[in-house]
Amino acid sequence: LTETAYTKASWDGNKDAIEAAKTAAKAALEKKPKRITVIKAAKAKKKTVSITWKKVANASQYQIQYSLSKKFKKAKKFRTKTVTTSKNKYTIKKLIKKKTYYVRIRAINNKTVGQWSKIKKIKVTK
Repeated sequence: LTETAYTKASWDGNKDAIEAAKTAAKAALEKKPKRITVIKAAKAKKKTVSITWKKVANASQYQIQYSLSKKFKKAKKFRTKTVTTSKNKYTIKKLIKKKTYYVRIRAINNKTVGQWSKIKKIKVTK
């Protein structure tokens, strides 16, 4: 829609319409993605967990963070890791047996970042 408006305005030679179309296109790119609400975790093979979530409008990528710490502390003993993907599915590998992991996800749109989702608790059994 904005590209069409921009093209039409440039053909007409209307500078105000061109600027308005540019501003609308820029605003659409910088729009903050919504918070991810649905996270599902299923145990795959040994020491792995497959995570899926509902796609969010205005999101080009997703950032997944998992940790042994409920508060996602960065210390090495908590094994906190952050991964970026463009799909709405990710498999976490090399997990420790009989430990509880905490997972959260947020949507990214170019430079704007959405809020972290609610934390999902996952117990690794095998």
